[in-house]
Amino acid sequence: MLAPVLLLAITATAAPADLVAAAAASSRPEECRGASTWHPGASKSIWTTARAPELLSYCRWLARANARLASDPAGAASAAEAAAKLLPSRAAPKVVLGRIAFAQGKTAEALKRFDEALALDPRSIEQPLAMHDLARTRTAAGKLTDALGTYRLLAPRVSLLPNRQARARALLEAAHVALAAPTPDATTAQRQVQEALAYLRQAQRDPHQPLRRDITLSLVLALDRAGRRPQADAVLAELRTSGTSTDDEQARSYLVVKAEGHLFRALIAERRDAEMARAAYDQYLAEVPSGAYAETARARRARLAPKRDRRRRRRGR
Repeated sequence: MLAPVLLLAITATAAPADLVAAAAASSRPEECRGASTWHPGASKSIWTTARAPELLSYCRWLARANARLASDPAGAASAAEAAAKLLPSRAAPKVVLGRIAFAQGKTAEALKRFDEALALDPRSIEQPLAMHDLARTRTAAGKLTDALGTYRLLAPRVSLLPNRQARARALLEAAHVALAAPTPDATTAQRQVQEALAYLRQAQRDPHQPLRRDITLSLVLALDRAGRRPQADAVLAELRTSGTSTDDEQARSYLVVKAEGHLFRALIAERRDAEMARAAYDQYLAEVPSGAYAETARARRARLAPKRDRRRRRRGR
């Protein structure tokens, strides 16, 4: 468990350029650091190269694979496969292939490749971008406990992700995984709620990234789940009075429970359109009639009911 105190040390604001550069450089595995071009001062000696003559070619293929990940997935895959043929016992090519498969929506293949890499070297997915892809792959595969463990490892390194949106999104994803991951008892469930709150509070510290509305709405849900309704209402009121738009629909692929999108719409509509809010709560409860948010959704919906209906319910008691 990553303690909230440690989570508060996560840096979600802009990372220094040298740290971002270091993160990018770390996509080179240990065996390739200094091996791409040998010179007398290189960290890999000529004797290392002599003992493994295929190492230079392996590292060059791997560098090509990493360079083409975003722009040419097919070329990156070919380069990674070439590297794997040269040194089949190395994990790095499988990490690249896992990342490519994830980007292409091939969750099962991505998970297989990442698992193969980790079996060869448990430290093979320490680079933040690769770790983020592993976390998202595990989430997509429904392995929420494993995904949460990966996000806990990523959280202290989140400042090494390439831009503020990527950093905020990683923390937002981590929060929703913490809220959705199964727990053995109520105490553990509350700890994970507190963990989610810590991720969201940290993400909220950067007011200029484009996911601030989603972070705020997620914070309201987490506060509701923690039993802190007055705070949840206060956060929601701030959102309604801020200049942040609440009308446009954003893609919410970070939601582990997709029905929670109905809760977002309900929260946005609560004061502006009670009928719309009630309909959104009804949609959520139809899809998720029980569980973590069902009780709070019913309570919020009840507060929106016309006074006449509330009097009728009181008389029925």
